[in-house]
Amino acid sequence: MTRTVGVLLPSFQVPFHLEIVVGIEKYLRSQGIGVLLTSNEQDGTPSSVNAVELLLSRRVDGIIGVPALSDSSALDTAVSIGIPVVTVDWCPSGLDADSVTLDNVQAGKVATQHLIDHGHRTLGALVGEEGMWSLQGRLDGFLAAARAAGITIAEDHIQRAPLNVDDGYAAMMRLLAADTRPTAVFAGNYDLTVGAVAALNDSGLRLGRDVSLVGFDSVELAQVTRPKLTVYVQPVEQIATEAARIMNARLDTPDASRSRIVLELPGHLQIGASVRRLSD
Repeated sequence: MTRTVGVLLPSFQVPFHLEIVVGIEKYLRSQGIGVLLTSNEQDGTPSSVNAVELLLSRRVDGIIGVPALSDSSALDTAVSIGIPVVTVDWCPSGLDADSVTLDNVQAGKVATQHLIDHGHRTLGALVGEEGMWSLQGRLDGFLAAARAAGITIAEDHIQRAPLNVDDGYAAMMRLLAADTRPTAVFAGNYDLTVGAVAALNDSGLRLGRDVSLVGFDSVELAQVTRPKLTVYVQPVEQIATEAARIMNARLDTPDASRSRIVLELPGHLQIGASVRRLSD
């Protein structure tokens, strides 16, 4: 054994991913295991070298990955040759690997229920493009909470966008320009949240007065918006630690017959003042 675990990221540009790496490295280092970090991106563009194949060529003992769709086949190959794999933030369909994720459906439900509890019935959501597993779960939770409350969501009140600030900004602007503007919006990830806040600022509408907003994973941003933003917060350190713990256990007692471990962890709503009670 090399006592090295490969950590695979889709990008080095996302704060959530880097926090995951910190947590994984902290736990594995305490167990005497080193970390080799790689991504399928180089300087923001796709790499010509497959990251999983690179890790396998370095003879890593296991792989913890925040996988992109393009990684599925290579990860399946790793599993087939006996390399333990733990995925984070996404469970690729058909991959026989352990996984640790946020309970994304519950996250969407909790955030949306907070809006409903404050009297909002004209709701909007900013979510990722089709096929984004974690964002689809959050959208499913959003829709489930609305349905349980007897609320119908207008088609143009669900705006899909790539997960970056500029596209989040554009998606929020589309919501604000809808024939019937939502009174409250759920933004499904960090970048979409930042874009949504920027769009509100530029529109001249007031956060928490003209439009209520629940963001996602934007704890630092929440402290500097006025009023403070309400955000749904992932247990990032716990996700990272559990992924590393599972990997360590797989390395200590290799057993291909052991059942696949699938953990979905709850987050929590950090209450600010960006959601107005409509009776006010």
